[in-house]
Amino acid sequence: MRFALIGSSVSVWPLLEELQGAGDAALVGSAISGPLLQQAAGRVALRQTDSVEDALLLPNIDTVILSLDDPEEILRLTRAAVQAERHVVVMLPLTNASPALVFELQLIADECRAAVVPVAGRWLIADLSASALDLGLSRTDVRQLLLEMNFVGDSSESLAYATRTGLDVLSASGFRYSQVTCLDSAAPGGILLSRLITLGTQPEAEFPLPPATLTLRPGNLSGGTLRAVLTTGETRDFSLGVAGSVPLLPRIRWFCEDRSRCQPWLDACSMTLELAEAAGKSLRRRRTVDVHFDAGTERSVFKSQMTALGCGVLTWLMFSAVALLIAGQLLDLPDWFWQVARILWIAPVVLYLAAQALLPLARDRSGPPRGRR
Repeated sequence: MRFALIGSSVSVWPLLEELQGAGDAALVGSAISGPLLQQAAGRVALRQTDSVEDALLLPNIDTVILSLDDPEEILRLTRAAVQAERHVVVMLPLTNASPALVFELQLIADECRAAVVPVAGRWLIADLSASALDLGLSRTDVRQLLLEMNFVGDSSESLAYATRTGLDVLSASGFRYSQVTCLDSAAPGGILLSRLITLGTQPEAEFPLPPATLTLRPGNLSGGTLRAVLTTGETRDFSLGVAGSVPLLPRIRWFCEDRSRCQPWLDACSMTLELAEAAGKSLRRRRTVDVHFDAGTERSVFKSQMTALGCGVLTWLMFSAVALLIAGQLLDLPDWFWQVARILWIAPVVLYLAAQALLPLARDRSGPPRGRR
């Protein structure tokens, strides 16, 4: 495979180092700037192009790596790359990645013949093969999930990245959690000592899931262990590597061989970002937050739009009917006016009901609920 790299975020650094030593993959060109350019100077050999567009259109590449902090720029360049029939590998922004970004990537992936690959935190699980979306755990066999990780530095970026990575590792269990509780423990000087995130389901849930806890502490860069405590009392451990210790190219190559493999991963990525957003809300509100997963499919968006339009139509019917009744009492108008007024009064209802017939045309990516084995 032959790659082009575009971006400014250093989150792509492990993949960049892997490309330098890969025998069956090569970095043909790049258009990098900012912190990434500063870190790469004198350490890796890069062929810089004159512009981002030149990097996208290099004639001898098949895959573009995007490592940017601006979601809008990621979407713009993804569209341009897939139009040029290039696969796209997306390093999600460290702090402002949202489910909306992944939803837009899903729409782009639906309309192209190239693969759109988001790099996920669960890729660090050594026991997770390239073709597996999750670890295949059974909710009836697991009593609890435990994960402890370190994050380097005291910046909000490193903490946000560690939070998202840890949540994605827990989501690799295959369980779809719907409640998040996030608590920070800080020293008197305000220095963060640890972050504890607990995942669970509502008490009245039809299929309760075993609780999962993620503990983050500042410290040296190291791997971790996802521990599944089984109902038999035994434990099952899944080791985690650190960024750069687990090869990414084999998995990227697997995705690019068949673009249809990307959609389940995009859905899983969206769910992880939903959990990360809920963790932030829980921290601000100091309480447990419910997560109402919405994969952002065309069907769900269509239903939301129809709900809003339905409220508007009802409002129109009520106020316009009152206006017509008042006008009929106070004004002497010709018959043709009242015929036109009646048509205008009922027309939004007819159009709204007709629009419901478009629902079968809206695509739905939702699959069977996960974690119900």
